[in-house]
Amino acid sequence: MDEFGGNLVAAAHELKTPLVLVRQLSLQLAETEDPAARAEIIRRIRLTTERSLRLVDNLTRAARLESAMFEMEPVLLGGLCREVVDELSPLSTALGQEFQVKIGKSPLAAVGNRDLLRSLIMGLVDNALTYNSSGSPVEISTRIRRGEAELAVRDHGATMDLAEFRCLQDRLGTQATPIAARPLSSGLGLLIAQKFAMAMNGRLSVERHRRGGLTFRAHLPASQQLSFVSLTGAES
Repeated sequence: MDEFGGNLVAAAHELKTPLVLVRQLSLQLAETEDPAARAEIIRRIRLTTERSLRLVDNLTRAARLESAMFEMEPVLLGGLCREVVDELSPLSTALGQEFQVKIGKSPLAAVGNRDLLRSLIMGLVDNALTYNSSGSPVEISTRIRRGEAELAVRDHGATMDLAEFRCLQDRLGTQATPIAARPLSSGLGLLIAQKFAMAMNGRLSVERHRRGGLTFRAHLPASQQLSFVSLTGAES
């Protein structure tokens, strides 16, 4: 199967789970008369459809990467991370998850396209929320390392087998295929995030934790334009 066919199957796999869930929730809604229970079901349907729409939007954007021109500029990572956390807060609350955001005192700017970078962060955080163990926060942090602006998103999910982890490392930058340790995912969202990073002259890396969970890192060129901070305001 070629890359297009593989990614088409992955897209179908990735969208099947939320569609099945929405169908089940709609059946529950039709049989439920309690107002509070109906409101909760409606809220879950909305959150599920919003996640699916994010994936479709990113798929469309990824398909246009090669033919589109993107404005590259210094982007403050801290503020963008907080925007994403704010938007995904309803989803994290519904899943019983929390965020832990660690942003350095000094504003950190990466050179990239703001929309692509926002979608990249959204995809990594959305993925972490899906697999994070309840009670442990999804950790988001930024730092400068070896001249790169680095964004890290860690989940505390199930421990991944070493052999499968090495396969996941190989898949980044190739094509999406099912990940047995994370059955809800084909890895398509990660592939899209990798494409976004590469379009901004960056890359993704992944780290496996023995006590469970993964950390995905986006490595991007760091901006040296310190005057940018004074023009846009320091990160809050």
